Amino acid sequence: MQINYQQHSPRKEHQLLTYRKVGVDRFKAHSLRKAIAERLDQELQERRGPSPIKLPFGLVVPLSDSKKIFSDFQTEGVGTKTLLAELIGHYESIGVDGVAMAVNDVIRSGARPILLSDCIHISKSSTKVIQGLIRGIIKACGIAGCFLVSGETGIVPDILHHPLSIDSNESPFDLVVSCVGLVSSKNLIRGRIEEGDEIIGVESSGIHSNGITLARRVLLKRWGGAFETYDKPLGRARTIVEELLIPTRIYSQPIMKILDSGLKPKAAIHITGDGFAKFSRLSEYAGDKLGFRFELCERMPPIFGLIYEKARARGNAISIEEMYRTFNMGYGFAIVSKKEDSDEFLQVLNKYFPSRKIGLVTAGRGIRISGLKDTQRTIISL
Repeated sequence: MQINYQQHSPRKEHQLLTYRKVGVDRFKAHSLRKAIAERLDQELQERRGPSPIKLPFGLVVPLSDSKKIFSDFQTEGVGTKTLLAELIGHYESIGVDGVAMAVNDVIRSGARPILLSDCIHISKSSTKVIQGLIRGIIKACGIAGCFLVSGETGIVPDILHHPLSIDSNESPFDLVVSCVGLVSSKNLIRGRIEEGDEIIGVESSGIHSNGITLARRVLLKRWGGAFETYDKPLGRARTIVEELLIPTRIYSQPIMKILDSGLKPKAAIHITGDGFAKFSRLSEYAGDKLGFRFELCERMPPIFGLIYEKARARGNAISIEEMYRTFNMGYGFAIVSKKEDSDEFLQVLNKYFPSRKIGLVTAGRGIRISGLKDTQRTIISL
């Protein structure tokens, strides 16, 4: 969807809608994360034996004193995307989402996903819900190349209640997935970036599993938005809910292929919560001395254009900055490479998913997003 950014700047009569206003306070979450990270750093200094290595997005742990093999462990959920599945009684895609979110976090360090475990909390036992989720989890494990080795199902009616679907027999639920990956020291992606490095974006399959609370508020009448559950505003076969339920893309195959070929990214980013502001973690890791310039703002995929336009039409404009701070905007994963290596990375990545150069590492902290037709004009800064 083509967007004229200057023409679409918020007018005085618009009430700006943000992720924070619909209940997701990313700033408070960041403060908590920093406090936890400081406490962990202190604990690591006090411990004896093999020490974990701190990377931009977490720690990897050596499996022996030799530090030849490291373990990466990640836990992820799917957020309020579960409400969309409950609304229409479709659950398999949520199982895929859960695996994708955890696996895509593990591969940021170069770790190969090996083992996976799930935890399903549900208001009452439901064969339909649980079997649907497990089908999706097993399907996604096949794509990711890992094994489902354990799981937990907890029946928690006092925590989860009020079914949303037309069929009142449906059971509210939540899904959390954990993944363990292994990486050799030679393949460890350490996040050490430099000015002039190039950023390659790998396309997303859609909204993935982030920003759903804001999307629901804008798009679905069930939460005060524009469309009925089974409307088809994008003119395609899928309903609006089905568009939002498209599973998160799993990026493990191309990243493992890259590492197996001898190529090594300087950094890898799973673009999830906080959207392109996620790159600030790399900046922090570099001592806040480096920033990023992206050249990708001419078009946004249809689902994001729909969110942006419908929010404006209803008098609750979402700024372009907020869109890029909340959604993946068409790119679910990115790698940073030396300039001279980027074409080789693209050759591998494009065999799996559409990929392209989207930006550069720059001197001075900050994240700037510019238009493709005029790279000197900064449209937004995050």
